[in-house]
Amino acid sequence: MPGMISRILYPDEVACVVPEVCKRVCGTEVGCSNIAYPRLVVKLMPNGLRGLMLAVMLAALMSSLASIFNSSSTLFTM
Repeated sequence: MPGMISRILYPDEVACVVPEVCKRVCGTEVGCSNIAYPRLVVKLMPNGLRGLMLAVMLAALMSSLASIFNSSSTLFTM
């Protein structure tokens, strides 16, 4: 859903079709879909919510890494 919202709000940046334009905007010729969610956070949210979103993303990353480390630790103890 955030990707579609970002494509509608920022068609020149996120919804680029021409490879040269994509290379200029986001650095890759394939497409700028990787910048859709960060663009929404930076452009639409106020400062406090930006920090909250950063904390949420870091918490999700830490949770995923913790489960991976926990699962892989069973391989070494057996």
